[in-house]
Amino acid sequence: MKKYVLVVGVLFLFFLGFSSLSHALLSQSINPDESWLTIYQDIDRAWVAEKVTLLLHQGENRFFLTGDNLLQERFYFHPYDSSTSLKAISTTPTNGYQIEIQAQQAGSYAFLLSFFMSGLNWKEHYMAIWDEKGSHFYLYPSVFLSNRKNINWKNVHISWLLGKPAFLFDGDKGGISEDEAISTGDRIQPQVMMTREKPVVMERVSEYQVFHLPYSIDFPAQSILQVFPGLRKFPVKEILRVEKGNLNRILKMKSEGDPLPQGWVTIFGGSQSVLGTFQFPWVRTQEEFEIAVGAIKTFQVERIEKSYKRLKVDWNEDRNIAGFWSEVIIELKLENRGSAPKPAEIIEPLPPEAQITGSQDWRWEDGNAHLEITIEPGQQEEVTLKYEFREVWS
Repeated sequence: MKKYVLVVGVLFLFFLGFSSLSHALLSQSINPDESWLTIYQDIDRAWVAEKVTLLLHQGENRFFLTGDNLLQERFYFHPYDSSTSLKAISTTPTNGYQIEIQAQQAGSYAFLLSFFMSGLNWKEHYMAIWDEKGSHFYLYPSVFLSNRKNINWKNVHISWLLGKPAFLFDGDKGGISEDEAISTGDRIQPQVMMTREKPVVMERVSEYQVFHLPYSIDFPAQSILQVFPGLRKFPVKEILRVEKGNLNRILKMKSEGDPLPQGWVTIFGGSQSVLGTFQFPWVRTQEEFEIAVGAIKTFQVERIEKSYKRLKVDWNEDRNIAGFWSEVIIELKLENRGSAPKPAEIIEPLPPEAQITGSQDWRWEDGNAHLEITIEPGQQEEVTLKYEFREVWS
């Protein structure tokens, strides 16, 4: 039943508009039998699904649904029992809705009431340990689910959806900042929720991924829930990327498991030293990804544009100068002052239609010259790139 409710809720995204319903009130005073929250990332929205039980008499029954700015909202109301049917939904003069239900006989019947609610959001943050000697990367994800409403959810089922909908409606502000989402100020008080003995479960719904907590919890008003989905371990390859003389330390990995949301990652090295906090990309299943972790003090790069000269003239049909064929020589000096070999990837942008004329170790790829080289400890290497290109005369 949980999956049915969540799937129905998410699929209704394709024809229901986003709303900012603060709460829904039926004219018959009730408490939901069960509640589900599917929280969206970066758009400050949640899809609320509630199973409610209504006391009906035989024949036609009328209820009123009210809420803040209700005429601006969309909601979903559906009977569970085939002996009841929804006859009509109409607006009222008091900015509410009138719901007409037909029952074959008197009794208590269950209905699904769903709507969108603002004030809920989620963000991802990671902690990681990089075992440089063992060439492994240990990733500890944590999800921050924020409830900025004055609503205390009791025994609620919580899910969060990965993937921003392609449709945004008028009035949507594009979400709230990460600082607001994981703030620990006076108004928002954090609480920590471990995954207990059951791991977080992922379900694919259309092109989205929905992650479910495998148990129900309380989600107090003005609070943050921190969930730890579980450790991920990756074989990692370190590359020193030199792009037009700029040095970056790159960690390359491949994800075999569930998708990983975009966020920030704080990486610890040997002896629990902090390397820093870096941008973590959105990673799909079976996708290769990389994290740029800044420069490295034990590796030095010097780039020199050593030579530029024109080799020959191109003439047009009128014997006027149309352009030149020119030659560029770039020299790079790479020095490894560390105690371990360092593989380096050198990238140099090339002009259109450029031809590499120097060493055959260079290769052309996507408009750039690429060279892979390993610098041994205590060694210095000099690399030369020579290419020709056509300059258009203007």
